[in-house]
Amino acid sequence: MSTTNYFPTSEASRIVWLTNFSTKLQAHATVLALNPPELALTLTDITYYVWLIQTWYPGIQQSAFEATAYKNLIANGSNSPLCALPIHAAITPPTPIPVPGVLTRLANLVARIKIGTGYTESIGLDLGVIGTEDVSEHLTPDYTVSTERGEHIEQANISFTKYRHDGVYIEGRRNQGDWEFLAVAMVKPWLDTRPLLTLLSPEIREYRLRWWDKGAANGELSAVQRVTVGP
Repeated sequence: MSTTNYFPTSEASRIVWLTNFSTKLQAHATVLALNPPELALTLTDITYYVWLIQTWYPGIQQSAFEATAYKNLIANGSNSPLCALPIHAAITPPTPIPVPGVLTRLANLVARIKIGTGYTESIGLDLGVIGTEDVSEHLTPDYTVSTERGEHIEQANISFTKYRHDGVYIEGRRNQGDWEFLAVAMVKPWLDTRPLLTLLSPEIREYRLRWWDKGAANGELSAVQRVTVGP
């Protein structure tokens, strides 16, 4: 049975999760054998990151919105009274400022906590680091297609989630041509590194996936996703 990730994807939910985690981590620090410097570093990371997404970023966005509105008013407004330049409140960050990589360090800490001798399931639930079981039925693969720079040209990157399946069966076509079998992928990502049909001419590549289990493709075809690959 697969599980969903314990760490929220939305920033609003992350604020709630991180606030709970930092509070509960201090309560369990001794049992989990966390040394004071590591605990302090983690709390610094969390405090700054929460401030960043809860206070600083929304404030900067609001300032940008007001600046755009003022610029447009000065440029195109008519019969309006004189308008003073907007005044933006100073935003003071918490100190100290951490080095980049807050979420990476946090994920590594959680991984170490889970293999520690003091860790228990009840502590994991209290910290919020246990994902929930995924009991939904996935009729088609969940996947994303993006492009990245290859050795000579761009290449398509297909990332997917297997859930309880062996892998995925990948079909593709180029520039509205015929669909063709490309690969069976057991690990992600799968990279489409084929050369362009016409040298130096960008092309549209489309993909669709099915499940692959016990040596055979099965299930329904996924929705088509497409990218443009260039030289």
